Amino acid sequence: MTVTSDLELAAIVGAEHVDHDVDHYLEDITEHPRGDADVVVRPRTTTEVRDVLKLANERGLAVTPVVAGYNVAGIAIPRRGGIVVDLTRMDEIVELDHDAMYVVVEPGVTFGQLKAHLDEHAPELVYTYPFAPPFTSVMANALLDGLNNLSMRHGAMGKWINGLEAVLPDGEVVRTGSGGVVRSWFSRSPLPDLSGLFVSMQGTTGIVTRAALQLQPKPPHRRRWFAFAFDLEGAYGAMRALARTGSFDDVGLMTWPAGKLLFGATRDLVRTEDEPLAYLFVDVTGASAAELDARLDLGTSVLGEHGIESRFEVEDLVRVAPRLSKLAELPTTLDFLLDFPGGGLTWVGAYGPGAPWVEAAEEGMAVLTEHGFPPFVVARPMDGGHYYVLRFVACFDKGDAEEVARVGACMAALADVVLDHDYVPYKASAGAAQRILERADPGFVHLLTRVRDAFDPDRRMNPGRW
Repeated sequence: MTVTSDLELAAIVGAEHVDHDVDHYLEDITEHPRGDADVVVRPRTTTEVRDVLKLANERGLAVTPVVAGYNVAGIAIPRRGGIVVDLTRMDEIVELDHDAMYVVVEPGVTFGQLKAHLDEHAPELVYTYPFAPPFTSVMANALLDGLNNLSMRHGAMGKWINGLEAVLPDGEVVRTGSGGVVRSWFSRSPLPDLSGLFVSMQGTTGIVTRAALQLQPKPPHRRRWFAFAFDLEGAYGAMRALARTGSFDDVGLMTWPAGKLLFGATRDLVRTEDEPLAYLFVDVTGASAAELDARLDLGTSVLGEHGIESRFEVEDLVRVAPRLSKLAELPTTLDFLLDFPGGGLTWVGAYGPGAPWVEAAEEGMAVLTEHGFPPFVVARPMDGGHYYVLRFVACFDKGDAEEVARVGACMAALADVVLDHDYVPYKASAGAAQRILERADPGFVHLLTRVRDAFDPDRRMNPGRW
């Protein structure tokens, strides 16, 4: 950056929000190598984002947008110097529509902030929350097609976006969805779905400054179970059957290493003979007590049909083992993962069809074990069971070069495993994205290239992605 451009950036966002101490932004908790950046700017308004991008466009500077930097795929690490645009100051909840059930948020709005706002101002409505720290960005999760605790019913989070406001790489401000035409952000339909130009694009088509996100009615009656599965076939069968009833809010799965890590173990994890292979988390709600009771009876029957007899009320388990409270209410801080000795956490997560799920899960668990990591798998049905999540997780020591290299090789192998079984990585790292493009239909790659060329021909926006 030149002195002149520094002065110009200061004129846009204020000198106190221009910073050359970029070290914090050059790496994250994953195995991906450190990046490179010249300056960080922290805009507060869409107008400031617009003016920063106009300046970057005029100077040919790379731009990397970031909020919390906890994506676990390395995709917010700057790769070509230039400007890091830190969006954490843009933290306003702009609008809450009780009738159309949506909320308009800026990128800095966190899951903890949104939950507190809804609890106070719209207790009859609820958003959906991930197993991620409460300080992470609601909007970033949606734009990256993440999954949350209501995704089994309603799909990946990109589907929850009713429309958005974005600043294009040349500084033009655009709006999509119904809010681009009328005053209400009620839906993306019946308009051309231009919002998709910004979903799962990892910031390569522009910076989204506002997003309208769907809310759901909050049922007054709720129960939650932990259930123990001793084989993957039974676990998958139970997830599939519960999803297809349409009667359950969430069914999630974690394999046995999650329990060991939760209770403080870190290295040399071993599953005992009588220990479950996987833990199922089942969330059951009802509009009335009678509806809830009927769903509880149905859930008990479905689990039993798939050989899952061990089922416990979450509240009862939390009283016996308070550490389980980390899994009992969302959003939550999974410090047993984030505080792993050495500070490293990474995963390959993918969406795909149910039929190959068991085989893919078994093969991926074998890959983790072969590379010296416990077979930690996270899964759930998505969008009513139309597709499934398959995520392989590894904690590691970032200060151990050998372990960093080993976990990188493991994640590369896992990206191949999921693609071999017709699963597609979501929030894809640069390496996983390259594998996707190498296997993709040529027409898909050509169309994606044409979109990138139209928006960002110089590949200045979050360079190195897609």
